[in-house]
Amino acid sequence: MPDPRRFANRGFTLIEVLVVVAIVLALLGLIVPVMSRATMSANAAKCASNLRQIGTGLLLYTHDHAGAFPQTTHTHGTMGEESWIYGIADYLDKVDQVRVCPADPSKRRKRIIDQKGSSYGLNDLVFDNPNYYRIQLIPLRSKTILAFILSEDRAPSRTRDHIHGDDWGVWENALYDVEVDRHRTGRRAADRLKGSANYLFADGHVENMLAEDFKAYFDKGINPAEPPQIP
Repeated sequence: MPDPRRFANRGFTLIEVLVVVAIVLALLGLIVPVMSRATMSANAAKCASNLRQIGTGLLLYTHDHAGAFPQTTHTHGTMGEESWIYGIADYLDKVDQVRVCPADPSKRRKRIIDQKGSSYGLNDLVFDNPNYYRIQLIPLRSKTILAFILSEDRAPSRTRDHIHGDDWGVWENALYDVEVDRHRTGRRAADRLKGSANYLFADGHVENMLAEDFKAYFDKGINPAEPPQIP
């Protein structure tokens, strides 16, 4: 009869340990990407919610100001002025939550909070343009972008609250202004075409656009920051 102590004292062999490790790694390889995608989706949804609230706030502001939008720091040019986001604070539930994109890196989010800035920048070709600075002057509101997610390549600040659409003659200049791949898993792709971003339009709707689709505008010679005209 076999001695039961022989089996009770038997430890794992190296092969058994390696098999267990391989199984654990395989499971992690399945779970981690799923969790990363879930986190990305949740952040993208919260970001879209932020922009929708900002859109509502902007439209309510125009209603109370004869159609005029709030000014950016580029418009009034005073370094001591607050960012436009505080100009519509009375129309937002929690401005300090709405003004920050949850997908921004944690250090950037902290600096945005400290600097009284925002993850989102207004379209200067609308807000700083006398042809469009009132909502009723925009010909195609459903196709005119009001706000973008600002690029992490530039440090956040109170005065960094708008883009420079006139410089968007080439794709690289747009990348310096906006984060076209803010919602992605993993690191940035070298060509910046992996991922997507949310955009707020003048009619209040928010659209999530793949980076490659956003670049397609530039490939066609179109500046997506420029308000389109009625044909």
